[in-house]
Amino acid sequence: MSFGVFSYICWSKKRGMKKYLIMVASLLLSVMGWADDKPGLVVGITVNQFYPEWLSIYKNDLGAEGFNRIMREGKKSMADYNYLFSQTGMDQATIYTGLLPVSHGIVAHDWLDRLSGKRVNNTESEEYVEIGEGDSLKGYSPEHLQALSLGCMMKMNNLFSKVYSVGMNPEEVVLSGGSCADLALWFNEKSGKWVSSRYYADSLQGWVKEFNNTSASDFFVKRGWMPLAEEEGNSLMLKLKNKVGIGSSFYYDIAQIKRKFNTYRVLKATPYANTMVTDLAVALIAEAGLGKDNDTDLLTLNYSSLDYMNRDFGVYAKEFQDMVVRLDRDIARLLSVLDAQVGKGNYTVVLTFSEARELLPEELERVRIQGGYFSIFKAVALLKSYLNLIYGDGNWVVDYDAGQVYLNRELIEKNKLAFKDVQDRVADFMVEFEGVGKVLPAYSLTRNAFSGGMEQLMQNAYSQKRSGDVMYALLPAWVPELKDREDIYFRYSKRNKVPVYLFGAGVNGRVRKECNITDILPTLCGLMGIPVSYTSTGESLME
Repeated sequence: MSFGVFSYICWSKKRGMKKYLIMVASLLLSVMGWADDKPGLVVGITVNQFYPEWLSIYKNDLGAEGFNRIMREGKKSMADYNYLFSQTGMDQATIYTGLLPVSHGIVAHDWLDRLSGKRVNNTESEEYVEIGEGDSLKGYSPEHLQALSLGCMMKMNNLFSKVYSVGMNPEEVVLSGGSCADLALWFNEKSGKWVSSRYYADSLQGWVKEFNNTSASDFFVKRGWMPLAEEEGNSLMLKLKNKVGIGSSFYYDIAQIKRKFNTYRVLKATPYANTMVTDLAVALIAEAGLGKDNDTDLLTLNYSSLDYMNRDFGVYAKEFQDMVVRLDRDIARLLSVLDAQVGKGNYTVVLTFSEARELLPEELERVRIQGGYFSIFKAVALLKSYLNLIYGDGNWVVDYDAGQVYLNRELIEKNKLAFKDVQDRVADFMVEFEGVGKVLPAYSLTRNAFSGGMEQLMQNAYSQKRSGDVMYALLPAWVPELKDREDIYFRYSKRNKVPVYLFGAGVNGRVRKECNITDILPTLCGLMGIPVSYTSTGESLME
């Protein structure tokens, strides 16, 4: 750019054309103006299992400097994930690569590896073990991610850019940071400390170790959980009343639950998980010096909405209200720190939602909409019996997961059956179950190019190497039944459209009212002034 501008000025002087110099000067000013708008730090925030309508429902309960500030001063667009279902890690991979699962390869929380015959987690790694006070027998890495992420584009453009990722769950954190992150930090349920893996470093940095020594986990465990409004009053009296069952609200004795199950996992089911993520983010911003120089940095934060307890409460439950209010305070504190340490006008925030919460059948029944819980466990049990009757005894179904069924290809080949015919028979059987809206055999996804409808959503989520042989989709009012409260394999959301909020440096003018979630990456690349990944399929939100 500088050489081109210099040559242009020289040519203008030779021609003696003053108007061209004026044009060049205008160009330089516009470039300088863009540079002034370029953020020193981009903060990507995803909130997992959040019901976006809470921002309207509890708007009057929220402060002025958290969510309301982002909504007031920022820009909003409705984004479509544009694939069948969203699940832990899957959405983060899509947001930060600008690609759909069919391309980036993270098609679910887990999938069946046909060569080993084992289920594979989307980030779990035996090679890169955890570092810190965690489980040293396993770790996590982005090895299964098959695409360039935002962090990679930043590093390729400027090696001095820093990329960090933080959250409670390793899948979200690792896939947000991508393969070029300087460090990804997640919560270890056994130790209650923040850990990482050898993929990023040989050991934790000194400041992380010191931060872990503050024993924040134990502090929150001992604190217990009651509504914020009551906690700020006569907390001791209210705590005693709620504990003995005569209080007007709720109280959860976290310490007692922690002793019973001997795990810090219990903190994930409280709003304190988000506070802990914010605490670590605040420390990280200071210790890593994010946004302090001319090299744009990236910090991705992953918040959750009571994690595995998400289905235990209705959307209007006091527990959720308290979670939203507390998260709002955490967001406000984060923005305050960014204002003070990075500087107003020197950072950009993008806020969106992953695996967004759906209304449960019992909630829909109140407005006379009939739905239910679909049990893939019962469905597959009947499917196996049916296939045994048709083809003879055998293990015809080797695995099943969110929205997909894996067939025993070796057994089918051994019996000289046409694989396509078996897929069709399974699809015809599965579609008869109550709650199932659409079933497609995998061969139809590889041989056709669908342009819309449920078929396109299935195709966008399908990987010929990693996905099942038959894919199914539930009707809108139906949700998957879980094995237990903490089931993560069959927990997913069919809710495709979620809000995206852009706030801060460079967010000027108009943004499109509707977009695809893959548009976030090119938008951020534009704000940073770096090239968009050539693999990205999205377009900038800026009009």
